[in-house]
Amino acid sequence: MDRTNRKLSRRQFLALSAVSAGAGLLAACTPPAPAAAPAASEEQAAESAPAVAPVIVSYWDWWGPSGSPVNAAFFERLPVALQEYDSALELDYQNVPFGEYFRKFLAAHAASDVPDVMHSSVYWARDFFDKGALIDLTPNINITPDLARDQFIDGALLQAVKGPAQYGIPGEGPDSEQIFFNLDLFEEAGVTTDAAEIAGWDWADFTAAAKELTKMDGDDVVQSGFMVGTPAASTLSDWASCHGVGFYSKDASGLENGVGFNEKNAAVNGLHWWLDMLHETRVSQPIAPERQDWAQFQQGTTAMAISGPWQYGRLSADIPDLNWSTMLFPAAPVDGGKQGTAVWNNMLVTPSRAEKKDVGWRFLEFWCGLDWMKERLAIGDWMAPRKDFYETSEFKARLAELPILAMVPIASAAGTPLVFIQQNALNEAIRPVMEAVMLQVEEPEAAIEELVTIGNEIMAEAGYV
Repeated sequence: MDRTNRKLSRRQFLALSAVSAGAGLLAACTPPAPAAAPAASEEQAAESAPAVAPVIVSYWDWWGPSGSPVNAAFFERLPVALQEYDSALELDYQNVPFGEYFRKFLAAHAASDVPDVMHSSVYWARDFFDKGALIDLTPNINITPDLARDQFIDGALLQAVKGPAQYGIPGEGPDSEQIFFNLDLFEEAGVTTDAAEIAGWDWADFTAAAKELTKMDGDDVVQSGFMVGTPAASTLSDWASCHGVGFYSKDASGLENGVGFNEKNAAVNGLHWWLDMLHETRVSQPIAPERQDWAQFQQGTTAMAISGPWQYGRLSADIPDLNWSTMLFPAAPVDGGKQGTAVWNNMLVTPSRAEKKDVGWRFLEFWCGLDWMKERLAIGDWMAPRKDFYETSEFKARLAELPILAMVPIASAAGTPLVFIQQNALNEAIRPVMEAVMLQVEEPEAAIEELVTIGNEIMAEAGYV
């Protein structure tokens, strides 16, 4: 695959469409000393030596400097911080759009034209590894204590390992689905805002609170207590987590061997809960393509809506007068029910056909190390999957300003992995069935029985039996 190299200096980095014109640095030359002159000092000898060419580390990412000043600042800082970490490294960054990433990387793998290291979504990493396109990083990890498994918080590695193999190092997150709620609307409706009480809710408690928060104008819902949407694969993970089970079933060794999202009847129970809130208790406006759930939450016209930690900083900065907090999904009404959510951590990985795997590992050490994690916090309020991050003065100072950040590791420990094996195929199977159920065209029991069969077939075709 033809790929344009771009060596990105501080000034050049934002001009991504421009090809770096920088060739190798010319050697600095000094006139030779006369024969009788004293021998040159070590400093003089160093100055007169030819410049050492930098080692280029090629890196793929769907993130880029466009879209916001924060993104621009992040990508301006990245190549500089890398050279401060290791002056021998020079960044060759290529932006690959998210929607094209999976296909482009597999094409690059087939052509043996891959980067040294790359950012991978949880949606793709396991599938890449199963296709032999990523290496097992365990040998590197074994000699790098700073990136050992015990350096990361609970839940951070769920989607980066397969049995004893580890193919990714968490480089961001952890992210999760959380229910954001408007504290002012809660107080106005007389609903508790005590975090400990809310943490003890089950589905019935949540529904009752949502009903108190709903406002009607005749037969129309004008303020939703909770925005009920068409369930997705992530919703199945949320419901499974609330039942104490996972999206995938596992064999005795802990390896995934099918779908498990309806163990303890989790998916059927979840659908009945959603249908009740939408059609019977009526705590939500009808599902419609034009409905803007998050915009309504921002405007204070819905009391609860689903989003994630990526909204923390944005809400605080963009709408400082909005008084809000978040909760996990409440416990399912079953034995072993608990607060739950879907969690994920995108990661850095090394392609199996990379020419400079050692250089890629050096970049990976930089990106996943504590110092860069602290810089990411300073630039864009990004959280980190490392345990030691949460003990730093930088995090504690930001936590004092934005206490909701404490929810990030709590959610990571409580959640079940977001769909990450055969994600595309499973999502395509799940979407139309969920739509039919929410339109009351199909019953939850029959729909989930169908989905479990299809899901297990998809997993078996991928070698998970």
